Amino acid sequence: MGSASRLWAGGWPEALLTSLAVETALAAPNARREIKHEFGPGLRWVCRHYFDAVKVGPEVEAGLQAAARQGHVVHVMRSTGRIRFVFLAYLLAKLGLPPLRACVGLARLFFKPWRRLIGGEAGAAVVQALERNGSALVFLKRAVLGSRRGAALPDPFPALVAQARKSEKPILLLPELLVWERRPGHVRPSLTDTLFGSPDAPSGLAQLMAFLRNYRRAYVRLGEPINLTQFVKDNASEPDAVLARKVRGALSQHLERQNRAVVGPRLKDPARVREEILRDRAFHKTLEQTAEEAKRPLASVESEANKDIREIESRPNPTFIAFIRPFMAWIFNRIYDGVEIDDAGLQRAMSAGLKGPLVFCPSHKSHIDYLLIAWAFAERGMAPPLAAAGANLSFFPLGPLFRMGGAFFLRRTFKGDKVYTAAFRAYVKKLLKEGYSQEFYIEGGRSRTGKLLGPKTGLLSFEVDAFLEGARDDVFFVPVSIDYEKIVESASYKHELSGGEKHKEDVRGLLSTPKVLAANYGRIYLGFEEPISLKTFLDQRKSQWGDDWDKRKTVAALAHRIVWGISRASTVTPSALLATVLLSHRQRGVSAHAVSERVHFLRELVKESGARLSDVLDADAPSDPTVLGPVNESMQLFEDDGMVSHQQASGETIYRVVDERRLELVFYKNNLMHLVAPRGIVAMALRSFKNEPAPMAELRERARFLSRLFKLEFVFRVGQSFEAIFDENLAWLLERGLVLKKDEAVSAAPEAHAAEILGLLSEALRDFAESYLLAAKTLHLLKGGPRDKKGLVREMLERGRAGFLEGQLQCAEAVSRPNLENALELFSELQLVTAEKGGLALTAEGQKAIAERSLERDIERFL
Repeated sequence: MGSASRLWAGGWPEALLTSLAVETALAAPNARREIKHEFGPGLRWVCRHYFDAVKVGPEVEAGLQAAARQGHVVHVMRSTGRIRFVFLAYLLAKLGLPPLRACVGLARLFFKPWRRLIGGEAGAAVVQALERNGSALVFLKRAVLGSRRGAALPDPFPALVAQARKSEKPILLLPELLVWERRPGHVRPSLTDTLFGSPDAPSGLAQLMAFLRNYRRAYVRLGEPINLTQFVKDNASEPDAVLARKVRGALSQHLERQNRAVVGPRLKDPARVREEILRDRAFHKTLEQTAEEAKRPLASVESEANKDIREIESRPNPTFIAFIRPFMAWIFNRIYDGVEIDDAGLQRAMSAGLKGPLVFCPSHKSHIDYLLIAWAFAERGMAPPLAAAGANLSFFPLGPLFRMGGAFFLRRTFKGDKVYTAAFRAYVKKLLKEGYSQEFYIEGGRSRTGKLLGPKTGLLSFEVDAFLEGARDDVFFVPVSIDYEKIVESASYKHELSGGEKHKEDVRGLLSTPKVLAANYGRIYLGFEEPISLKTFLDQRKSQWGDDWDKRKTVAALAHRIVWGISRASTVTPSALLATVLLSHRQRGVSAHAVSERVHFLRELVKESGARLSDVLDADAPSDPTVLGPVNESMQLFEDDGMVSHQQASGETIYRVVDERRLELVFYKNNLMHLVAPRGIVAMALRSFKNEPAPMAELRERARFLSRLFKLEFVFRVGQSFEAIFDENLAWLLERGLVLKKDEAVSAAPEAHAAEILGLLSEALRDFAESYLLAAKTLHLLKGGPRDKKGLVREMLERGRAGFLEGQLQCAEAVSRPNLENALELFSELQLVTAEKGGLALTAEGQKAIAERSLERDIERFL
């Protein structure tokens, strides 16, 4: 395509699009006149009944307005269709834009607006339409029965190029998709394709039948415009025919990519996919080496590999996905108040998908996640990504259904199985090569605490390997955050966090429970962070480290960048705000007035951080839990579930968290901790000086200690040093008048409000500090020799429960198995304990720390 990249105008500024969207809304009366002028009464009824149901986003309307304002517009679509023509004519009339006065690919009919089309040779008709200040529609191909790709139509582009050479007003070519059916088609045409045309170029009858079935789920996509006048000017020496060919090819390629991003690649028979994987040179070489090392016949190893691929493979079926979509919609409408989808973030991801395959990496907090992603994509008119799922979900009869829904399965561990490892690696490479979007949970398992878990790099490493082996020119990782106002698995998570054995459960078991389907779980929030280009990320690492760059460290850095992106994409819910306030104080209870003030403060903190705040928490939403609004609704959810109670005293409402339910409530507090923790660490370090001014150097060191103590608990900003993060958060506290700085010493501001807010930020971390103190105090259990880790954690939990009942611990949620396990992992990194044959054992450094109580004292000063 040579200079294809120079064809695209690159879109318009967001501010312009916003203002044009407002203009569109104000133009409604004129639109009615335009529609009446362009359409007869019969077609007007059809358009209102069917086309008003098509999803046309504000970015599409604003984009059309901007194009019309900038120059003459030629709308370009892939294959002929009267429905597409009438819809576009209706949409342009609604928006008060230049009407269609030429159409390449459709014969004129008696009805309006066909009667208004200019006849004659295609190129001349289009040019004449533009000269009369109208617009034109160009179809690139038409349906031919038995043909997968259809047939070419008269080519107006040479005439358009000639017109662009002399036109004073720019000519814009605008690629557009009107999609109502997500059928990707097959590599080998099916009987349906032969009879009704392929999805690329369906017959008129096929289009009509499909549109009537799916018009409520149809939507419009707008591509980037080509400024033909500028392109011709930049390549003035080239002949018209050459430029026309380049333009047509660029449009065709762009629309093909857009369509593939929506419906996915062409489907292949599973046997053919397995055959192509087995022919992959790198994979076959691995099988040969394995056969040689194991002294096995190559045919035997290939047979095993084929069997492994069958165990792994997905078999997506668009018909099945369309069939179960209403069932999933019923589930979400039944148990949730709504699902807020970050459409702007999703649109960014889909734009990146035009340049390379997308790999979505969602947070993982519930079995509902599996259904949510598939349902959300189907609702937005896109093929759901193929999702990596645990092999434990491949049981009959649900396994085959999951495969048809787009799941591919992986074993919990590959260790020692070279053939399976190679097969899975080759399968991932094949998915990338074919251009499939994928989905996998980088945390590995579900988070029982509400916090993001540390990333698992196995599958991510396979994706990077496939890219390095040339599967695609680029791959885009999209961090996705899924946030719940109330989690379905709340009770089972509490059981596990308290030390109970993990119950074997799955989405089938959850949704078959009557109390689940009868309950109300509030809202769900789906957020998308900026896509991460793998090519760009690797280029940056290589430029930084040169030939010494390490793939393993690079994959680890990419994993942490993705997890950081998930935290950035998270939506702060009313439940998260409320739970943080209810758990971050030392009193027996907290008044409604105090709740209101602290929720208001946290809302402002979220806004200033640039994080996403739930749409229901707009500027007018009250923070008072006694006033109708989102905070009141969340408080009601907590009270109905028995986690919070309230009483009236002295004219005030007092809320109290039920001690036995604090572990469940902490799940929602932890959803906010990635924003609170950096400020909380500085506040906790300052308060450890017991109201005395803190020398700056000592304050910094105490904050550094806390940062290292909690390194396994929170996701801190990637690529920024501790010093930079500390300075930024101290400056934040100073700007708000919460702390004062004088002569290189920092102290809390004297106002009561400052003490209250510093207490809120600090106390939000108290449960973590108490967990680590509990772990430090029970390290002496290892004095008698190595102990099994699970048994040691169980004894720690028992001692923690006793400590809470005796008042030695203030936070019941500090008695948490994940926190204690993280503490032991940190102690291992600090070389206080080490793994031996019999389990965990003390090192010499650990014995010294116990004898001197140094670690205990270091933590106790913050409490």
